[in-house]
Amino acid sequence: MIIAISGTPGTGKHTLARELSKITGYTILDIGSILAGKEEVSLRELNLIFNKAKTDNLIVVSHMSHLINSRDISLVIVLRTNPEILEKRLRLRNYSDSKIYDNVMFEAIDGTYIEALKTGKKTLQIDNSGDIKDTVKKAIKIIKGNGKNDEVDFSRNIIKIEKRLNKLAFFNNNGNKKRKGHKNNKR
Repeated sequence: MIIAISGTPGTGKHTLARELSKITGYTILDIGSILAGKEEVSLRELNLIFNKAKTDNLIVVSHMSHLINSRDISLVIVLRTNPEILEKRLRLRNYSDSKIYDNVMFEAIDGTYIEALKTGKKTLQIDNSGDIKDTVKKAIKIIKGNGKNDEVDFSRNIIKIEKRLNKLAFFNNNGNKKRKGHKNNKR
């Protein structure tokens, strides 16, 4: 079985992959570590990496793993996290304000989950806003075939989230942070 673990940066993909690997004995293919330092990656490159490393009993982890074009992927697990928790995690990683904004808003609109559903692969989402132990238990049930999709909808708070993020930092049209009070801060 090949499992793809995907989700917005900061949702806990690597933590879940490590825990699942300990339990299942599956090998982890960490796309991010292979591409470390690369600013942009094409889907062609993503697929080449996967095809070179492909093996049975594999966990593929990346915020893009759901986009791998392969029928060999049996299951896509998309990790979800409450946008307020996600923002805190990304701040701890020293993400720029514009990157935090982009990632938190993408999470709030179900971006990765919707992309994964469009691939036609078996896709389930797990809310990882709480304890990772609960997330691992849910993932194991899903892998065994008796787990269920978490109902996750952060979009109902999207206006509140956007207003709060915009108060923290002002952006120009290029996503660059502007100083408070600058005349070009208006949207």
